[in-house]
Amino acid sequence: MDEPEAASEWLTVGARIRASREAAGMSIRELGRRIDVSASHVSQVERGLAAFSVRALYNVVSALGISMDSLFEAAATTEGEPIVPLEGVVATAQNTSLDEAGIVLRGNARPTIRLKFGPRWERLTPRAEDGAEFIEVVYDSAPGTQPPEDFIRHGGREYGVIVSGTLNAQVGFSQTQMHVGDSIAFDSRIPHRFWNSSTEPVRAVWLVLDERGDSGARGAAASSTERHSSF
Repeated sequence: MDEPEAASEWLTVGARIRASREAAGMSIRELGRRIDVSASHVSQVERGLAAFSVRALYNVVSALGISMDSLFEAAATTEGEPIVPLEGVVATAQNTSLDEAGIVLRGNARPTIRLKFGPRWERLTPRAEDGAEFIEVVYDSAPGTQPPEDFIRHGGREYGVIVSGTLNAQVGFSQTQMHVGDSIAFDSRIPHRFWNSSTEPVRAVWLVLDERGDSGARGAAASSTERHSSF
């Protein structure tokens, strides 16, 4: 993805972070303090002029008590209008379009986020889901790259499968390489990290279940340091 695309995505992400921060009655300075990022950088992100790292974005989600996938750019119809979920309609009306019902998301309309110095996340659900995140992650080719310096951990459980390429995985003290068709399931509270050191991009599909299976668990986290470590 080129820089203009990334900038466009972060205009949306930044605006949603700002809206969530203001709804929580939190100042830019206080959010920066909680996620260990300067207030000026938070301000730049909120204006779409900068991007957060994986670590910082996870900490923002925890500090504001919101879902990660609620920050993605909204999927849109061909007319550019947001999809309104009408799941109940498909159960009661005949000949209802599943696209119009908001339960089918086309591949060319996936909401996306490109992380600073990290992978590209593509949401696989038409809208944010309570208690779960269903995403495809693209890890750019980076021959010979070393593992990320930091690990990430959070409440819940993760499931992943490699769609293409070879991904390095470390959960706790153990490491392995995962190839096409390989899958993984683990407790997200265990420190973990994933990276691509090959000459080919890696695509992996991930399902992340919330700690208590509902969106309320996100807001129940006492602090970003309790819920997430750095990545």
